[in-house]
Amino acid sequence: MSSQKGNNRRNFIKKAGMGVALAGLSGTTMAKAANSVLGDSSKSNTVKNQNNEKVTIKVAKPLFCPYHSTSNGGPKGGNSQYFHSSAFTHNPFTIPASGMSGSPVIMDAFGKFVGFMTTFAYENSTFSFDGKETLTINIPEGQELFIDESGIGDKAWKKYNTQMMTRLNFQPFTTHPHFWADVEYCSWVEQKIQSKVPKGHFNLLTHDFVADYLDKIIEYGYPKGKMTLDHGWGQFPDGSLNSGYGSWYPDPKKFPDFRKTMDMIKTKGFTPGLWIAFPKIHGASTIAKRYPDLLGAQRTQGKTEYDKGVRWLNPKADIFEYASETIERFHKMGVKKFKIDMSYNTKSDMLHIHKELYKAAKGIDETIEMEFHVPDIFFTKFTDVTRTNDVWLNDNYDWPGRVKTHYEISYKSSPGRAINLDHIGGNAENDITEQKYLQHLEMFKSKTGYPLVSLLPHHISQKCVDETGDYLWDYERGNKNILSDFYEG
Repeated sequence: MSSQKGNNRRNFIKKAGMGVALAGLSGTTMAKAANSVLGDSSKSNTVKNQNNEKVTIKVAKPLFCPYHSTSNGGPKGGNSQYFHSSAFTHNPFTIPASGMSGSPVIMDAFGKFVGFMTTFAYENSTFSFDGKETLTINIPEGQELFIDESGIGDKAWKKYNTQMMTRLNFQPFTTHPHFWADVEYCSWVEQKIQSKVPKGHFNLLTHDFVADYLDKIIEYGYPKGKMTLDHGWGQFPDGSLNSGYGSWYPDPKKFPDFRKTMDMIKTKGFTPGLWIAFPKIHGASTIAKRYPDLLGAQRTQGKTEYDKGVRWLNPKADIFEYASETIERFHKMGVKKFKIDMSYNTKSDMLHIHKELYKAAKGIDETIEMEFHVPDIFFTKFTDVTRTNDVWLNDNYDWPGRVKTHYEISYKSSPGRAINLDHIGGNAENDITEQKYLQHLEMFKSKTGYPLVSLLPHHISQKCVDETGDYLWDYERGNKNILSDFYEG
């Protein structure tokens, strides 16, 4: 053995915080070293790589992949896209996301846990499963991997979160503005159930609609809280719905004086909130005409009516200036909460957009609530609230499973941040029955997070009105525990 090789073998094990860092070895040697050094499988280790290396571990399927939110063909995605038994190769940083995509980690059926620890060299950071029992992780130079084979998956995930919070330099919230924990009301599903024509709900949101909605909440006797105006408040410059993406000015026909609408919301005892789909932009939109550099890649090349003309926001453009201008305009009118939607691009592009939006808001007012639907540890620092994202209560797929998994991913991927339990009764107005509404509501009880009502439940039954009220008042009078505690502490 040469002197250099001897030095390598003497130095390959380095103490590193709570785990062990293994550097410069083949995947097989790393795995053997981890087992011999740890002594038992109850501890975690960190693989640091100075070259392009691979680590292989034995796993049991199905593999839980919280980052993999793209549909596998089921109606609205079902739940199975997060669980994989067939062979795959995934890059969790560049994979397209749909709805909500969690942290770049994998947990097997018996609780073995692995997770990437840096965005450095993300382009070549991949998980590959052979469809049988072997998971191979490619660790490019500069990347690090967290491994815990104890079989206690949640404990491992908490340890991973704790280490990542230190690495990414953020602390869990211990205090927050009081209104963040209030019950939230949102216009979206109510718009849909009142619509009589396809896509008519985008045109129903008006000053009077908002006033009537709040009057109904008051009539119910529900606790007051936030009131968020969803899609449909803005302009559509070329007449198409898609031109609304990037046209963040109120439609003067629906809202002759937007400030008066915000004042009306406050006068009735609620806190104004606003939906904005910042990550998407249309070529005919107000902002694209002013700043064409904001136009990024085409969304699926406009293959559907939903996509025509829609582009992704260019992550290399001056998003901070764009966001600051937009958020400040509405903040001056009284908006205290922004619901950011449509973050369905690749994770690597979304991360930069996410950061700039958050920094812009906090530069205007630290108390603004910024809500996102990307429950990923690398996004968490730039998040106030992660929503579980609405679910269609459609019996053609396992919607209860999806509700459960959406919550699990949000809670476990966003440590120290608030959770929005979004929306009671789901998002598919034609599929909601009393039985399903109440079943969905029951799944939210006792969960960390604040509840969100969108559909006014009198459309379903008086029992739904009453049981929703009982739930909301139990929450209002309780501890209002909204912050994920899924970390060691």
